[in-house]
Amino acid sequence: MLKKKPFLLLSILLMIALPACNLPSGEPTTSPTPDLALTITALANSTPTATLATATPLPLLTSTPGFTSTPSVPTVTVSQNTNCRTGPSTQYDLVGGLLVGQSAEVVGKNSASGYWIIRTPGSSGTCWLWGQFATVSGNIAGLQEYAVPPTPTPSATPTPTSTPTPPAAVTNLVAAKVCIPLPPPNYQYTGNITWQDNANNEKGFNVYFNGSLFGTVGPNITTHPIPPVVFPMGVPITLSVEAFNDGGKSAKVDVVIICP
Repeated sequence: MLKKKPFLLLSILLMIALPACNLPSGEPTTSPTPDLALTITALANSTPTATLATATPLPLLTSTPGFTSTPSVPTVTVSQNTNCRTGPSTQYDLVGGLLVGQSAEVVGKNSASGYWIIRTPGSSGTCWLWGQFATVSGNIAGLQEYAVPPTPTPSATPTPTSTPTPPAAVTNLVAAKVCIPLPPPNYQYTGNITWQDNANNEKGFNVYFNGSLFGTVGPNITTHPIPPVVFPMGVPITLSVEAFNDGGKSAKVDVVIICP
């Protein structure tokens, strides 16, 4: 038994010593230090890749078309002298007229009859203008649609006891001439004439050019355009006006125009 104990003790010691031989030596593991000179050389020899920024093109400016305004108040002109009445037919009273070259404000319309309701020239009232010779400018979308007024009740026609008295002659006949130069020695005459109405029973006025009738207007109208004629410089023209009714005509009143 005593011989076995030293052997057992030696075996135990060997068993303890063998695992210890496989343990790490306890020295720290270090990473190799990089060579600084080699790193700098490598960086110097490398070619950097430049990244170019791509320019974004600016959008082209598109011009905005100009705004064309439409006149807010519609107006009307005529290609022929046109009567203006209290309704859309000759059954209604004649209260004025619109002459070539004049314009008037349009305040309404009657689509069924083709009439325009306008401010009566020279008056604060309104009247109905036939649309056949009319040209309307401006915004008509908001115009009021007028109803046709009742037809006037015709008054009994009295039995005439005598021939009506001819109307009184006009006075203050004045020409507002415009002389437009043409190739010498010619001028174009234009403008208008005006007069004072001294009658209360006229049916209208006749207008004469150098003795020949060239225009007729209704009662209470006191203006007429000068015809656009061409004459040599210094040649006079004569315009005349007379009132008329069923009883006859008044005396003619003249005005002489010379261009220039």
